This record gives sequence, C-alpha cells and structure tokens, in this order.
Amino acid sequence: MNTLFVIIISLLCVIVNSSPTSNPGFTKINLRKVYTSEIDSELLSLLKRDPQGTAKLVNQNDRRYVGSVFVGGQNFTIIFDTGSANLWVPSVYCTDAACTGANMYDPAKSTTYKMLPAPNNFSVNFGDGSQIQGYKATDTVSLGGLSITQTIGVVTVFGSRSYSGGGVMGLRFTPDASFNTPTVIQTMKAQNILNKALISFRFSPNSPSYLTLGDVPNEYSNSISYNKVVDNSSWTIAMSDVQVDGSSLGLKSNALVDTGATIIYGDSDHVSTILGKISGASLSNNIWWIPCDTKTKISLVFNGVPYEIDPSNFIRSKNATTGLCRSGIQPQPAATAAAGLTWTLGDVFLTNVLAAFDFDNLQIGLAKPVAT
Repeated sequence: MNTLFVIIISLLCVIVNSSPTSNPGFTKINLRKVYTSEIDSELLSLLKRDPQGTAKLVNQNDRRYVGSVFVGGQNFTIIFDTGSANLWVPSVYCTDAACTGANMYDPAKSTTYKMLPAPNNFSVNFGDGSQIQGYKATDTVSLGGLSITQTIGVVTVFGSRSYSGGGVMGLRFTPDASFNTPTVIQTMKAQNILNKALISFRFSPNSPSYLTLGDVPNEYSNSISYNKVVDNSSWTIAMSDVQVDGSSLGLKSNALVDTGATIIYGDSDHVSTILGKISGASLSNNIWWIPCDTKTKISLVFNGVPYEIDPSNFIRSKNATTGLCRSGIQPQPAATAAAGLTWTLGDVFLTNVLAAFDFDNLQIGLAKPVAT
C-alpha cells in the first residue's frame, strides 16, 4: 500500500480516571471511548509482530477503548492490546513532524528511568516502507493503583507517520524474542501483586467499559465459559461454528481474540458464506458492504456456546454513493492470511461479551453481558 494514512484521534467523551478497587490483589480500571478518523488500526497495535517484522496497513474508521497508565510518573492514554506483548510510548526524542500532537514520554522527568545496555534498539517495518524505531529502557509503570518496574519501548522515530496517541500495552502471554523480557502481567505475577494472573475486558458503546486485573468481576464468576488456547504464543482459541439468524453454517476455525483490533477479520471463504446470507450485501474491491438497516443476527460459537453480535456493532461507516455501510466483518488481509491466521476478533465481537484472559491456565473465558 503506497498511501500513508494520517492518524487523527479526537477525544469525544468525558475522561474517566482509573479507579482501583480496595482489594489489593484485584483492581478495575475504567476505560473510555476514543473516536478515530482515518485510523490505521494496525499502527495502534504495532507489536503484534516482532519488532523486525512487517505489519499490514489497514485503514478503518472506528472507536477504540483506552485507559490511563503512568510511565515514570507521566500519564498516557494507552491501548491495551492482547495481540501484542510489549509496552511502548512515543518520546520527546522524536523530532519527526509525525510526532506532533502526541503525548511525549520524557525520561528527564522520571526519577526511576534507566536505559538498558546496548544493543537496546528495536524497530517495526510497515508494508509501505515506513518504520518506527526506538530503544529499550526500564521505568516505573502504574495502572489502577498497581506499580511495577517494567521494560518499555521508547519510540524515537515515527518516520513519515503522524501519531497523536499515547502508546500501546501488549498483553500477550509470551514476550517477543527481540525484547526478551517479561510482559507486564508476567512482572505483576512474579511480584505477587495480583490474586491471579488473569485480566478481563468489558467493552460497551453505551455503558461503562473497564479492564480488570487479578480476577473477573463477581457478577461474571458463575456464567463464564473457558476455552483453552490452541497456539503456544497467542490468545487463539477454537471457534466451533458460526450461526446466521440461529442457523448453523458449519464453519470451524481458530480465532485470535485481539483487544487491539477494531473489527472482525475472517477466512475469505467463510466471510463470503456469512455475509452472503445478508440480503443486499455486496463485495467491492475485497471490501464487503451491507445494508445499513440490516437486522441479521450473526453468532460465533465457542465451546458449544453461541455469542450473538448485535447488528449495530458490525454496521460501520456509510458509503454516500451506494447508501451501503461497510461491514464490521471483513476478509483477513492477504499478508496475514498467508501467515496462517484465519480469524481475528476485535471490538466488533468484544463489545458483545466479557472476555477474560487467564495467564496461569492459558485459556480465554467468555460470558454474555450482565446488567449492573
């Protein structure tokens, strides 16, 4: 892809600060919606690939759920990303025009900052030839009232990109080989900060959204169904079926549950079968468009339990010419599919469930939303 997309992030909601609970081994962090325009969703989850890898550019208009994290005493708006492993923030050492507007990490303002010995550099290359670069350091990282000393990526080069976000916290259960350091949750577990090495997310477009550390909320403890991961390095589980309006399509696959992704990407043939059931749906330039008023109910089935996606969640931006809306379920990009990943479940799916990630038992728990 030759076009470079400018990322413009507009905070369109009331900022809610992190609010830890009184239980020292469990904390709940409030998340807020951030609306994005012409956003390169893969940039906001850069570390899905090892830092010497190549990330596919995907442009997507959408909202994201973010929370506050302090690095060296400095507050950042962070995306919590189960598809990646490392924590990185843009720094004052970035002099590119692309860094304009970003909240910059300043090591000089931290009393706990420490640069790691050389070689300590990292980089991420993109399919359009652009690249971000930086170096590794350690600093105090605090979220929800919990503090640890953690290895971070200090970004110094954004190249020709513009970025106004605050950073990414990777929550995969295995570290990237190039960082070769424990992830945030592994560090918390080693320091006995959490009751359990378990986190959960509840994303909601209309009610409070949150991340929990240490356990699932009490109201979900009896309704959650767990699925063992089927990959030794990612939060990937077996999807046993897909239903459209309650009818089984007999589609089976593995699916990466990715809080750093916005929409759902699926096997191209599977997506064609699913969206082909929607009257008026059409495929143009490998993008699926659907009627904006569709009431079709699509459910993904895990461990025998169907999880219905509200139609309002997979109806995206409207095409003024055709009157159709972009579907929130799209074919997996060719480069990603070639790497063996068939399904990726982002916010379009996650807004319909509570999702728990169990680092001790390597399993993902899913539960239907509970009114609180």
